[in-house]
Amino acid sequence: MKKIFISCPMKGRTEEDIRKTRDKMHKYAELVLDEELEVIPSFITDTPPSDKNKGVWYLGESIKLLSDADVFVGLDRPYWVDAKGCDIEEMTAYRYGIKKISISRDDFEYFCPDLKNEPRYGVPTCAEPLPKVEVEL
Repeated sequence: MKKIFISCPMKGRTEEDIRKTRDKMHKYAELVLDEELEVIPSFITDTPPSDKNKGVWYLGESIKLLSDADVFVGLDRPYWVDAKGCDIEEMTAYRYGIKKISISRDDFEYFCPDLKNEPRYGVPTCAEPLPKVEVEL
């Protein structure tokens, strides 16, 4: 079974909201690819050592997990205004030839409804109940 790495905004979000987003992204990727996908558990709950840069430490752990992925799913790059780690995860997946499913800017609200009023993400109004997708093969 292919493994999927899910990248989504986490900063300032509850664990419940993050898990809901990840579940939607997983189901959507399975529909797009018409196959069952095993989710790489990339929601890191460990705490970095106190002498480390917290953001870089989490990103490093995430990149290690990305190395197991056959498929990457994430929100389109215009969102990464304040999500530097997501941008780097996406770029890494691209540079290393991991198949990518991008969720378009217009469909952000469907996957992350809790962020619809967050100015740092510049979230548009979702016009359709089911999002379109861009798949790089």
